[in-house]
Amino acid sequence: MNIPKQTSEIFSILSKGNFISSNGSRGKLFDVINFEDNFQTLKEFFAHTGYHLEKGHNYYYFSQQEETNTIMEKKLEQFAYYIDVMDFFSSMDVKPVVGTRYRVTQIAEECYANERLKQKLYALSRREKMVDKVAEIANDLTAGGFFEQEDEDTYKVMDAIHYLEQVITLITIEEEDGEQADS
Repeated sequence: MNIPKQTSEIFSILSKGNFISSNGSRGKLFDVINFEDNFQTLKEFFAHTGYHLEKGHNYYYFSQQEETNTIMEKKLEQFAYYIDVMDFFSSMDVKPVVGTRYRVTQIAEECYANERLKQKLYALSRREKMVDKVAEIANDLTAGGFFEQEDEDTYKVMDAIHYLEQVITLITIEEEDGEQADS
């Protein structure tokens, strides 16, 4: 098995729960994984570590088949937060699509002008200042691999945002009479 020389760097990023997106600063690693037979080679290599290399729409990530209940609960809590964050961004004038750039100060200004957005933001962050609240959320999305910080005030939406969108569309809530309602 001839694995790429960047394998340890790829593992280091993905094993922390991050994504490698084609449109980010890690685009070269995306290209390495995507090159010829590298995806299959790396998939087989990482399978020995307990991780499964997965491909999404222009991004890669690890999944694990065997996880403890504690890890699953933490992931569900984190995802509940991401759902609220996506609801916040989806309520803005500019929706979170791949390649969109957000300025923290611009989002804060929009929240000042829109009471509904302001209330959603207050529910997501306990910081004092509006700009700090927005920066905290943007940093959380950056840490998750869904945004990438371009400069002090600007964040770019990564291809991995499709992962959040796909999981959110899969969620159904059982109504009391046993019928399903999409949420």
